[in-house]
Amino acid sequence: MKSGWVGGKTNSAEATLKSGEHFADFLEKGDVFAFIGELASGKTTFIKGILKGLDYNKSVTSPTFTLVNEYDAKYPIIHIDCYREDELERWIKLGLNDYFSEENIVIIEWADKMKSLLPENTIKVNFSHKSLNSREIILITP
Repeated sequence: MKSGWVGGKTNSAEATLKSGEHFADFLEKGDVFAFIGELASGKTTFIKGILKGLDYNKSVTSPTFTLVNEYDAKYPIIHIDCYREDELERWIKLGLNDYFSEENIVIIEWADKMKSLLPENTIKVNFSHKSLNSREIILITP
């Protein structure tokens, strides 16, 4: 990830989307992001913004039931959701490690459920509610 992106607070879904779109300017192939935050804290909305910023114009949904979505944007984006699957052995059998490559950008929602499987260079992005519409997004680099 290129340096320079500063997280912060957003006060609407639209602002969270825009923040994700700006975040996309700092991504590089090989980046792995662990998105951590409670339900409805803006993770998927932020990812929609990232994909918009990477010129992806199709529908973006959280892979809560499919576990993994792949998007052919400016860079290959692998969007993983651990909300419904926290069995580490299953993730290994599904080929999780194959996604961690220099060609992909991997974004994992609920990544705290698979901490031990994440690469050492994983960048954490914490999402938290500050009020009804306010979210705070904090980047934690390794």
